[in-house]
Amino acid sequence: MRTSKTTHSLLKSRLVWSFYFIAIGIYLFLSNVHVMYAIDEEENILIMEQVNADTTFSSEYIHSVAKCLIIEKFEVNDNHEMVLMESWNCSFGAGIETKPPPGATDRLEDGFYVIDDINQVFTDISLHAVPMNEQIIKIDGKQWNVSEAPFVGKNFTISIEKENVLTYWIKKLSSSI
Repeated sequence: MRTSKTTHSLLKSRLVWSFYFIAIGIYLFLSNVHVMYAIDEEENILIMEQVNADTTFSSEYIHSVAKCLIIEKFEVNDNHEMVLMESWNCSFGAGIETKPPPGATDRLEDGFYVIDDINQVFTDISLHAVPMNEQIIKIDGKQWNVSEAPFVGKNFTISIEKENVLTYWIKKLSSSI
């Protein structure tokens, strides 16, 4: 037989737990995150990574004509935009940029011609992945070889989207990414 003290304690405990679940639910519905997506033309999500201001990412590939490693380094700014900060290359010509844009600087380092402080904002970056030259996308240390499945042969776009935390986790948990 339950005493009124035990019943009161159980009700209080349930009320506290209910409050926690409601608070978590409100947080999930009201909070937003910024997510970097790589999405192909058929709307398949190839990459899905939560990003913050100061997230860094890069694209490394062998230039198809110059056969030279090109490294483009980006940063996510406070407005959650993708900003090209540096470009590294080891050759000239064949469409490879050799003149720094206004405000940028250039230098030589380890056999690379480096353009620093480019500060060019992108809302999206479009890529076409091919198997003949390895291309690597790195986001905060994680990397994807876009010269392999599921990327190869596809046109895809990298962008940053603001979305609800709950939506993000539902997509993340239901995808194979």
